[in-house]
Amino acid sequence: SRQTSEAAGPVNDLSGNSARDARCEQPPGRMWAVPSNAYKGLTERLADVDQLMAAHEAVGGGNRGRRFELEGVNRAAVLMLSAHFEGYLEDVMAEALGKINGHLDPNPLTSGFHNPWPDRIDSLFAFLGMAKPSRSVSWQHAGNAAVRQNLEKLVSTRNKIAHGTTGVKVYKTEITSLRKYVEGFAQRFDVLVRFQLLGLTGKSPWPE
Repeated sequence: SRQTSEAAGPVNDLSGNSARDARCEQPPGRMWAVPSNAYKGLTERLADVDQLMAAHEAVGGGNRGRRFELEGVNRAAVLMLSAHFEGYLEDVMAEALGKINGHLDPNPLTSGFHNPWPDRIDSLFAFLGMAKPSRSVSWQHAGNAAVRQNLEKLVSTRNKIAHGTTGVKVYKTEITSLRKYVEGFAQRFDVLVRFQLLGLTGKSPWPE
């Protein structure tokens, strides 16, 4: 019968120890080269956001300043960006489980994953033994606190828009910034997942 993630419990490493004991260490530089299929999919889907921003500029021009008639485009971009980010996280979890055991069903884990708050990301990926991985992501000019705050801003704004809150103002510059944080986080998070799977299985999960 098909195993489920709920029934299986936390995955084990090759020595039989619970993967919850593992830690998200900084991966070596060579790990950056190979992305997951989930990350490749995210980069393709982010083109949707880029198209909305291109439409924004085509209609409103490229000069700075608020465009009242285009705020709906901005709000749509926030909804799309958050959805694609959430989709990436669900996809990379499913991909990771498949590399550990092809019979593991990701649905018991991912079906309850809604809104990619950093703490919820940590809870989801604790199943792989990753200890608060969202706190391990940063890059030049973007400390971890700023990364987490911007992801929280994305989700918070998305929720207000999706739940019909009126007067939610979103600027094109904000969308451009949030997109960079989503892509930057996903790129580095992808490496952490890959490195974790290498430690669990002894082989590269998505080899070159």
